[in-house]
Amino acid sequence: MKITRVKAHPMSMKLDKVYWTSRAPWGTYNTIVVEVETDEGITGIGTINKTPLKDIADITDSLEPVIKGMDALAHEAVWDRIFNLTVPHIEQGQTNVTRPIFDQNKRVFIMAALAGIDLALWDIKGKALKLPMWRLLGGNRREVPAYASGGYYEEGRSPLAVIDEMAGYAAQGYTAVKMKCGGANIEGDIARISGVRKAIGDKASLMIDANGAYTLRDAERAIKAFEPYDIFWFEEPLHWYDATRGLGRLAACTNVPLASGESEIHFNAVRDQIDLGGIRYVQWDCTRAGGLTEGLRIAAYAMAHGVQIAYHHDPQIHGHLMAAQPHGYCVESFPSVPRDPFWHQVLTQKPKLEAGKLTLDDEPGFGIDIDWKMVERWKI
Repeated sequence: MKITRVKAHPMSMKLDKVYWTSRAPWGTYNTIVVEVETDEGITGIGTINKTPLKDIADITDSLEPVIKGMDALAHEAVWDRIFNLTVPHIEQGQTNVTRPIFDQNKRVFIMAALAGIDLALWDIKGKALKLPMWRLLGGNRREVPAYASGGYYEEGRSPLAVIDEMAGYAAQGYTAVKMKCGGANIEGDIARISGVRKAIGDKASLMIDANGAYTLRDAERAIKAFEPYDIFWFEEPLHWYDATRGLGRLAACTNVPLASGESEIHFNAVRDQIDLGGIRYVQWDCTRAGGLTEGLRIAAYAMAHGVQIAYHHDPQIHGHLMAAQPHGYCVESFPSVPRDPFWHQVLTQKPKLEAGKLTLDDEPGFGIDIDWKMVERWKI
């Protein structure tokens, strides 16, 4: 089965308001749908959760001649060919280093394009074998836990609105919820976190996500202030430049587990966060970089080191990996319809998400289908 075509569909959907993490506004939902076609009529679908959309989509399309004609089932060979474009290399028999196809500052874009293509190839594999991905990966359960992710700082609303939001998710049956922190001073976030803890009760798990808000010193102060509210994990607490060894120092001063990995683009970075950063939950995102192939490598390393997996975003993709990983904790879900139009409006076929549980079906591959009219409507 040969690869015949690669096509990226970048789309940006305007949200009803502007949402804020600790550091950045978010007024649109951005994603790229990737199609990989084969000479046997099977088309795989992947998604890329990364910006800038046009740059990544252009690179994705430009990879078609690089992999066209390759075996669509040979995902490792395709992965290596694309990955090798990120570094100069010496061809056999040559003595000089040849220039890569892309400039070195395009590495992040190439890794994102690789994610979409790799996921589409796995989707092809599942469809060709008539197996759902969770079965293809060796899973024996179709139901995995899901936590409700939200709690943003919203334009035009009190920061304390998060209390009612998280309580609403608990009322829907979620036993674990996640909210943002680091976008207010510590006293302001204490009011938000303590209010949420009181609203959801003592038995529900409460994660907090800083999105890289703090220096090490500030993160130490923050987590000491938040510890009394029974924090399940402290996610991406540190600025980007100290996200490995700094994590290790932070881990040494708190009993709250640290979670990280969603912002990394390759295995080695996550390996170092496990070895040096003391993280206890890996949040690799297969739709941002490297795809499922890299995600499986990271999962194997995490298991060997007693670290749990909690993949970031896109439960329609990551739910299958959770079902196949004995050390998988849960998937992230976004119950808010206005904040996640892709899940609620664009995916016409997907796993069932209800009351804190994601239930996978027996459709081959990732078991997803797309409303292509919506893709065209929001396409860049």
